[in-house]
Amino acid sequence: MYPLTSLRSSILLLLTVLLAGCAATRSVMEWQDEAYSDTLNNILVIAAVDDITVRHSLEDAYSDKFASMSLRATPGYTLIANDLPLSRETVETAIAGKHLDAVLVTRLLGVEEVEEYEPPGSIDYYRGYHRYYVHSMTVSSPGYYRKYKVLTLETNLYDTRTGKLVWSMQSESIDSSAPQELIDAQIALTVERLLARGLLAPAEKAE
Repeated sequence: MYPLTSLRSSILLLLTVLLAGCAATRSVMEWQDEAYSDTLNNILVIAAVDDITVRHSLEDAYSDKFASMSLRATPGYTLIANDLPLSRETVETAIAGKHLDAVLVTRLLGVEEVEEYEPPGSIDYYRGYHRYYVHSMTVSSPGYYRKYKVLTLETNLYDTRTGKLVWSMQSESIDSSAPQELIDAQIALTVERLLARGLLAPAEKAE
């Protein structure tokens, strides 16, 4: 027979995993220049973060995602050295003569620590002894506090011909011990919104 203490521990572990897994990256604010009608397929991607490793990972992942859609993209670090500030001047120097359509910049706006209390509850656990019937028992789970960090990011898209902002989004993500998961979720959300806004050229139209 499965020990009750082990059963309770397994169920609580499962709940913890499910709670962490359901915390998806989401858009909390989005703006677009409605007068802008171009579609883009040659983009410079910049991650305006202090951590060089995170910067390279985010810019590479963005570029790989765009390439998988038959869009052209360039990681910012290949044109702007790590020791240079990510300023308007350095960006304009980097894109001069490159025939880029747009610059996509993602930066961290802030980090908020959140604490939530999960009240006690009960779980119906079903276990089949054999194929003719199923046995059910209820296991109580104690209340507990859950702490996590919420990251707020801003992603802006600029037209290289005019230098004007054409699209902007603020998004929130729950911090994770697996940074690549956050990167992948942020990129997926950004691409989804850019496609929905008609700002990316479909693969069949990309050159």
